[in-house]
Amino acid sequence: MSISSLARPRPHHRVTAASPRVHPESWFGAVQPVPEAVVRLEIAPEATEGPVQGAWWPWSRDLAVQAPALLSAVGSACGTSVVHLVYDRLSWDPVPHRLPLGDRYVKTGWFDLADPHQVSLHLYGGRRLVLLVVPPEAGRRTALRAMHQAADRHNRLTPGQILPR
Repeated sequence: MSISSLARPRPHHRVTAASPRVHPESWFGAVQPVPEAVVRLEIAPEATEGPVQGAWWPWSRDLAVQAPALLSAVGSACGTSVVHLVYDRLSWDPVPHRLPLGDRYVKTGWFDLADPHQVSLHLYGGRRLVLLVVPPEAGRRTALRAMHQAADRHNRLTPGQILPR
């Protein structure tokens, strides 16, 4: 499979902190580096029964720095606010119990048994969104393949099956 076939537009939500939709090709400038404000995120367009409903490819393992843009982008894409973020504490740098987001705070929590390749976002109104987390150091081809697969509404693979350790 070529990069061009991996980067084809798909019916998933791709969002950035500034724009509600963006194609993965814009995540990588040929000459200019991509600013860290860009949120590399894909969310399945419809409800899914699978273990994940999308994927996020952060720029670093500093969740306190990476999460606000993610939370804002997910809130915009889903039309509601994220109220709680659950993560694997061994995969991230230390995170405060609450993250500032505009004029409010989002609660954070961790579990040692959580899959290291996922975060769980609890949205206002009770919806839960589980995202595959592509490691920041992943190569472009691996990251795009994993993100497309995780955001496919027919996907039934777990994060560990999409990104083996």
